[in-house]
Amino acid sequence: MSSTNAKTLIFWSAMLVSLTILLCLASTLSAYYSSPEGLERVSGSSHYTPSIYLGVENESTDTGPNSTPCATTTEINAEIPPLIDPNLLNKTDDASAAVPTVNLFVPIATTRPSSLFARILHPLHPLGISDSVISNSTIPTNNFYTNMFVGDRDQPANLYPYMVWWNQGVGGDYGLAISHTTKSQRAYGPNPEANPVEYYLNPIGIRSISFSAVEFDASMTMSLTSPSAFSINVIMSPSTSKYGSSRSLLIPLVQGTGFISGNYYNLQPQFNSIVGFKSLTARSSPRSGVRKYVADLYDGTSWGIYATVPSGQTFSLSLSSSSTIKASARVNNVLVQIAEIVNEGALDNHAGMYATSATVFGIATGSQGTYTIDYLSSGSNNAGSLLLFALPHHVTSFYSSMSSRALGFTMDSQTKGTMSAYSTSQLVMVETIPTEIKFAPWTSVPGKSANYTSRAIGLISKAAILEVMQDFDAQTNLDSVYFSGKALDKFAMICYVAHFILKDSTITATCLTKLKASFSRFARNSQIYPLKYDNTYKGIVSGIALSTGNSLDDFGNTYYNDHHFQYGYHIHAAAVIGYIDSDLGGTWVANNKEYVNTLVRDVANPSVIDIYFPFSRSFSWFHGHSWAKGLFESGDGKDEESSSEDYNHAYAIKLWGQVVGDASMEARGAMMLAIMKRAMNSYMLMNNTNTIQPPNFIRNKVSGILFENKVDHTTYFGTQIQFIQGIHMIPITPVSSYIRSPGFVQQEWTSLLSSVAPTLTDGWKGILYANLALYDPSSSYKFFTSSSFQNAYLDGGASLTWYLAYAAGVGGTTS
Repeated sequence: MSSTNAKTLIFWSAMLVSLTILLCLASTLSAYYSSPEGLERVSGSSHYTPSIYLGVENESTDTGPNSTPCATTTEINAEIPPLIDPNLLNKTDDASAAVPTVNLFVPIATTRPSSLFARILHPLHPLGISDSVISNSTIPTNNFYTNMFVGDRDQPANLYPYMVWWNQGVGGDYGLAISHTTKSQRAYGPNPEANPVEYYLNPIGIRSISFSAVEFDASMTMSLTSPSAFSINVIMSPSTSKYGSSRSLLIPLVQGTGFISGNYYNLQPQFNSIVGFKSLTARSSPRSGVRKYVADLYDGTSWGIYATVPSGQTFSLSLSSSSTIKASARVNNVLVQIAEIVNEGALDNHAGMYATSATVFGIATGSQGTYTIDYLSSGSNNAGSLLLFALPHHVTSFYSSMSSRALGFTMDSQTKGTMSAYSTSQLVMVETIPTEIKFAPWTSVPGKSANYTSRAIGLISKAAILEVMQDFDAQTNLDSVYFSGKALDKFAMICYVAHFILKDSTITATCLTKLKASFSRFARNSQIYPLKYDNTYKGIVSGIALSTGNSLDDFGNTYYNDHHFQYGYHIHAAAVIGYIDSDLGGTWVANNKEYVNTLVRDVANPSVIDIYFPFSRSFSWFHGHSWAKGLFESGDGKDEESSSEDYNHAYAIKLWGQVVGDASMEARGAMMLAIMKRAMNSYMLMNNTNTIQPPNFIRNKVSGILFENKVDHTTYFGTQIQFIQGIHMIPITPVSSYIRSPGFVQQEWTSLLSSVAPTLTDGWKGILYANLALYDPSSSYKFFTSSSFQNAYLDGGASLTWYLAYAAGVGGTTS
């Protein structure tokens, strides 16, 4: 065996060892879902197959949403071995190993949040979600399906590659509409001939085909159950006054799924299209019990309709009009799967099995880590696995065995390039995680290293002496979680420089004493608008909107906007304070651990075992970055503006994990950074060689605002170029150079910023020149040491002390 193969075997053996813990924890998932979930082995197979109740209330033993299809097991094709072999899971960890293997998803805590946070019910009740589900589940607030329980509930949920929404009578149709758009349908503007264009978007409302039923009309209802990070169950029901309560259509919405699948219970299926059906053809069955139809639409697309029909029932479809396909009779417990036909053979091979939900698990061993999105499934098919679509950043990090699962065809996504088809129930990704980046200035510029000359130390010391004399309370005791956090973090970095770079005990003592006092106001929750614990969505929110009645106050914090941005600053400040205090022999970390951990749990709870917060509220383990939009209706779906404040929150989690000795948290933060680096440089930070975003958009260098359905090179607060580019820079920290490569920064500076930066007179000027240190630290250092430098060039979250220390710390000075 080669050395490389031996290392690979050791690595994956370690991964499988750690999964023992995860599978044991799975037995307690019933505390999270509204119905129990377990893991069942398939007889004669080496692969474990999850069997899940979908969490529908008032379940029946014979008919209804929780009958047989949800409890059937998966047939495993022996020709496609499972990626995870459970026979290896009975090993135990070797505690003496030189490099321990760390489970990335260990709960931070499972206790009820402190009574420090007053309990509230959120003013926005999730529509279509019962009180029982609210009580027994955690509801993600920044997930792909928020549109389905806020506002008018008729805006899209972007599953990728498909888009679905509740059609409430448009075109006379009632049901779940399905759309898939291609890059040829995108609109570019405002001048489509420009290069770069300012934005591109995909059309919405093109109802290619929809799940419906003859019984559906304006009195139908849509309820939601089993909310999770990757999926939710949609239950559509006709009027109970007309038809009683035993009729429903159950559709699990799962990210990346190759089919949209629905289970009909005591309904007469109907399928509608606003595009129009040109023809409907019955085709040969791909499998016993599966009926196949192909619907050709007037736009040139074709859609496959596959029905898995229990023995003893008849099922046939026919065109009743150019816009309607109707089943011949009412059916029960019939699974219907719909997909656009790109590769008909692949659809045939995978029809009959569908994804019901997904989970994620992962480990890290030193700087090597892996994470797996594991899809739970129901039914059976010829392939023995699911048809899934992977995003570009998944594919480039796939474990080598994934190549055998590739099907060789793609579908366009909305804003993340083309997705690749795989026959698998697991997406397994491998990353090298940044274990070496900690608190000290760090750079990826080749040949550069810290050089704190005596002159540099003198200049940094002069700046620190002046800046520690500022009024910390005046800058931190604000009515904004965001701006308070930025100020706390600014002063934390001054304290760091004073202690670890200047090694000046006097400046350190002054800075740390003042900063601890300012931070303690938040740790006591006695700021202007104290934080509350929301029993509805199970999270920590500012009380500002409860007082003002404006959901957008403090950037929408009360409605779960931007939590990772805002709390990320607080967590990072706490990590720095704790790092310094621990070095001085203090106990600050122990005294503040519960408070800071609560903030981490709100934005990045790593486990469904912790029932007091949703799993990974902000960061999407599917998309590879966070979504900032919370409980707000949006036709273009979730969005994120500031990539840099996103990775700053992951960096903060990594450092806080280091300070408190939580190896899982530290490694998880590092894994998030590794994934963000890959995803952000695919979708949000565009090098000249980027092939994922449209060629006529990449010259913008940054996405501006990345939505699920459009990309707009702008900001929510202005259209000046320094705003658009700069919001993807702040704050400049040691991890900035890890995400923003020297080559990318140089391209952005040369093409967009070098002519603008010298003309600025406000804090954006300092931001741009601090970012310059990521590829040209010498020019950055010269700017901040220039006799013409003014404090007006410093943003409210920035200090001259840190900018000087960073530029010098990454090789900006030689004398």
